[in-house]
Amino acid sequence: MSASAESLRASAQAWSSESEDGAVPRSISRTARGYFALWTAVFWGGVGVCALLFFTGVLDFASSAKISLYGISVWLNGWLLAFVARRREPRPTADLRHDALVLWLVSYAMTNVLWEIPWVIFSPIVFTDLHTLDDIVANTGYMRSSLLHMYWWMLSSFGSVDLRTVNHDGTFYSVEIFAFANVVATVLFFRLNRRRSPYRYLIAVIGCGEPIASTFIFSFSEVFDGFANMTGGVADTLLALVWTQYQYFLFPMIFGAWAFQLLREDLRRAG
Repeated sequence: MSASAESLRASAQAWSSESEDGAVPRSISRTARGYFALWTAVFWGGVGVCALLFFTGVLDFASSAKISLYGISVWLNGWLLAFVARRREPRPTADLRHDALVLWLVSYAMTNVLWEIPWVIFSPIVFTDLHTLDDIVANTGYMRSSLLHMYWWMLSSFGSVDLRTVNHDGTFYSVEIFAFANVVATVLFFRLNRRRSPYRYLIAVIGCGEPIASTFIFSFSEVFDGFANMTGGVADTLLALVWTQYQYFLFPMIFGAWAFQLLREDLRRAG
């Protein structure tokens, strides 16, 4: 029997092994998990390289930060690897959608944990009297004086294209607080999935509207303000308001629809 046939047989057995008190067990495919781990290592490793090149003086602050932001904006499309992995490890449509949803939830939560939550907690303390990109660059010496001081580079990196991250903009700060709720919701999803709860996908259905609304506010509050906090030209504005943001607007629409279909299927089976 071929590997593809064995994979399909295993998936069919998983579907038929449901119990009366639980939904169909689902876990991300090994192939998709491996692809995503490599994808993450490449792009987040690239961020580390940019940080190192900045620390050693090879790159200036703006260049190192912008290259990193472009890399992460590409990395956020990693849930599409579930479809690439399907060629090697065939999956039923429902399982494929589950895989894609898991990869997106992990990606979203990683940005929360690695940047947004630290920024929300520490930016009011760290950033004082910063109004221009030159004000950030003026702290280059401090950032390069010690590896421990590179937290400045991490927290202020988005300031290379959007000064709201350092000038204590109230709207920006309020929107980013949703990062805490998203991490909690992601943990809850995985707990419910492990317990085979028929309500596991309800988390994604309820939560899909939050990033859409937040991203709309995030981007258009600056548009309506006449791009007052944009530090560069058109390319930088697109990086700040489009390329690093469309994922949080478009993808939740897709996953909200898929999660609703998966939820309805779970509830029908549970009933």
